[in-house]
Amino acid sequence: MSTASKARYLSKSRFKLALECPTRLFYAKESNGYFDKNQDNDFLHALADGGNQVGELAKFKYHPNPIGEAITVEPLGYEEALSQTRLKMSTSTRTVIAEAALLHETFFVRVDILIHDPVAKTIEIIEVKSKSIDDATIASRFKNDKGNFQAKWLPYLYDVTFQSEVARRCFPEYKIISKLLLLDSDEVCDIDALHQKFKIVTVKDPQSGKARVRIETAPDLTRDDLGRLNFLREVLVSDIVHELRAKPIDNTPHVPSEHGRDLNTFMSWVGRLQAEGALYFGGVSKACKSCQFRAGPNEPKKSGVHDCWQTALSQGMLDSGRDIEDRSEPLSIDIWGGGSGSVSMADRVLEARRAFLAHVQEDDVRPKNQSNEIGMSSLERRMFQVKAANEKTNVVEINEDVLSAIDNWEWPLHMIDFETSAPAIPFFKDMHPYQTLAFQFSHHIMEKLPSGKVKIRHANQWISTKAESFPSIEFVRQLRNALMPGGRLVGTVFRYHNHENSVLRSLRKTILDEGQSLVPDMEALVEFIDLITKSTSSEASFEGEKQMVDLHRLIQKGYYSSVAGGSISLKYMLPAVLHDAPAVSDFYRKPKIYGAGLVIDSLNFNQEGHVWLQADKGNDPYKTLPGIFGPDYGELDAIISRLAGDEEGEDGAINQGGLAMTAYNYTQFTSLQDADRERIQSALLRYCELDTLAMVILVQGVMELRGTPLTIQ
Repeated sequence: MSTASKARYLSKSRFKLALECPTRLFYAKESNGYFDKNQDNDFLHALADGGNQVGELAKFKYHPNPIGEAITVEPLGYEEALSQTRLKMSTSTRTVIAEAALLHETFFVRVDILIHDPVAKTIEIIEVKSKSIDDATIASRFKNDKGNFQAKWLPYLYDVTFQSEVARRCFPEYKIISKLLLLDSDEVCDIDALHQKFKIVTVKDPQSGKARVRIETAPDLTRDDLGRLNFLREVLVSDIVHELRAKPIDNTPHVPSEHGRDLNTFMSWVGRLQAEGALYFGGVSKACKSCQFRAGPNEPKKSGVHDCWQTALSQGMLDSGRDIEDRSEPLSIDIWGGGSGSVSMADRVLEARRAFLAHVQEDDVRPKNQSNEIGMSSLERRMFQVKAANEKTNVVEINEDVLSAIDNWEWPLHMIDFETSAPAIPFFKDMHPYQTLAFQFSHHIMEKLPSGKVKIRHANQWISTKAESFPSIEFVRQLRNALMPGGRLVGTVFRYHNHENSVLRSLRKTILDEGQSLVPDMEALVEFIDLITKSTSSEASFEGEKQMVDLHRLIQKGYYSSVAGGSISLKYMLPAVLHDAPAVSDFYRKPKIYGAGLVIDSLNFNQEGHVWLQADKGNDPYKTLPGIFGPDYGELDAIISRLAGDEEGEDGAINQGGLAMTAYNYTQFTSLQDADRERIQSALLRYCELDTLAMVILVQGVMELRGTPLTIQ
C-alpha cells in the first residue's frame, strides 16, 4: 500500500459524490466555503435509519467476539489506520478486520468488513448497508425488466465495486471476493431489545471539535448474545463488480464520455480532480434539484448550484434574463414535478434552456397525456407557479368544482396524524427489519353546533415512548376509541396524503399475525381499520365504507398558493393558507385563543394559551415550538431544524415526519434518563398536535377563500 498526500485522497464518500456529480467534489472541500446542507447530520441519520447500528451488528456475524478481540481499526487518522490494518493482516491465519484501511495512490477506503485469508489467497470485501433486500431483487441481480441496474441500487453496487478495485490494486496476487450485507425483510429477529445492545452516542473529535457518531456496546458482548441474526443477508456480488468495472459510467450526469469509458478511467479522472482540488463543470441537469450545495438567500456561505447556473449562463447553456446573484429568484428546476410520472420536469425545462422559473413556457412542461379529472391539472399548477415568479407577486387560485365537495362532508370532522418508525434493527422479538411501529397520533375535532357555529378542540392523543414496549396494537386500539367512543364512527375522518392509510393497512397485517389469542379484540380492530381505509397497491381493490378523506388530494386539485413555493406538503401549505386567509390568521394571532379551557381546547398547552403566529418567528407556527431535544442539545436541535424539509422532496432530507421518528428512536434506549424521555415526549406531543391543527386551519382557510368562512364558537 503506497502513500500520498492525505488531504487529497478520493475516499468512499468522495467517490459517491463524484458519481452523483463530479462538480460536487470541489464544493465539498470545506476550505472552498460552500454551504453543505448535509454537514453534521451523521447523528440524525444514525437515529433515523440505523445504519451505524447495523454496521456494528455486522461484525458479530463474521466474528464471535469482535469487541474482546478488537477486530476494529479504531484510529481515524490515515497513517495510524493504515499501520494498524497492516498489523492485523500480518498474521498467517484467516483474519476478520472491521474498518480496514486501504490506500493505493490517491484512492483511500475504509472497508466495513475485510476478511483476509493468506492461505487461500483471498480477500473478502463486505459492504454493510441498512437497506432491505428480497429474493426477487437478488435473483434479478439488481436489474430491472430492461436489463439495466436499478437506479436505487447503483450507488451501493458502485460503492463495493470501488472498494474492490482499490483492494485489487493493493493486493494483485489475491482473489478479491465482493459482497453486500443487507437486511432481509422476510426474516425476523429472534430476541427482544437487540437495538439496546448498540447504543448511539456522540463524541467530539479532539482535532476538529465536530460531533461524531459512535456505537457503544458492552465490552463482554459476544455473538451468543444476539440470536441467530438470520435477517442479515449476505449477497455475493463479484459478478456485478466485474460487470461494473468494464461498464461505461453512463448513469452519472455531467461526465464526458472520454472520462467515463469504464471504472478505471473514471476513477483516474475524479482521483486527479480530488488530488488537484480542481473544479470541473460539465453542465446542469435534474441532479441539480437535489444538490446539497444550494444556499438560501440569507446564507453567508457560497452556493454551488448558483455558481453552476452562473457558469451555464456564461457558456450559453441556459438563457439569461434574471439576476443569478439574487438567490430568492426561483430557478427553473424549482418547477413542481407532481403528476408527471417518470418524466422529469426539471430535465424538461433545462432542455428548453430555461434558467429561471419565470421563463418557463407551457410547452416546456405540458404532459403527453392530459388528465380528465376534475380540478387543477398538473400543468395548471405549474403555470400558476411560473406566473408568480414572473410577476413577482402572490398567486392564489381555487377550483370551486373540487372544493364544493366540502359541502357534502358529514360533520363532525376528525383530523388525524400519525408518527411512526421503521427501525432497521428490530426493537422486538419476532419483528422484521423495517416493520412499521406506530407510536403516536393526534386527533382534532371540528363540530358544527345547532347555531351554525363551529367548535374546535384537540380531543385525543396517544404516545408511547417507553423503551421495550411494543406500541402498534395499542395504538390502533386507542385510535379506535378516539374515533368511535360509542362504538360507531360519526362524521368524516381526514388524513393528509397516504401515510395514515398505508400505516393502518400495515398494522392490520400485524394484528392478524398476532392472532386472537394475543389480541382478544382482533376482529374489532380489523373491522375498524377496514372501515376507514382503502386497499394499497399490494392488495385486492376495496374501499372502506367511511374511508378517510385525503386533504392533500383536495388541496392539489382545489387550491394553489405561491407562498407554498410549489409544494403541497402540510409544512408549507400551513403558512400559505395563513397568508392567503387573513381572517383565519388574525384569529390565530390572538392571545388566549388556543390552550386548555380556551376557545380551542388543547391537551398540551395550558390556560395561558399559545399564540401560533408570531412576527419574530416569521409567522410560521412550526417555528413557535421548542426544540425536540431540549436546551442541552441546542446544536442537535439546530441540525434537525436545518434538515427538516419537504416530504415530497427528492433529496433524502430528514423531514417533519423524520424528525419525530428520529426523536422516538432516541427514546428507545433504556439508558435514557426518565427526565430526558419525558421532555422529548412532551415536545413530540406538541409537534403532532400542530400537525392536526394545521389540517383544521387548512379547512378554515379554504372555507374563507370560498367565501363561506366558519364562525368559531
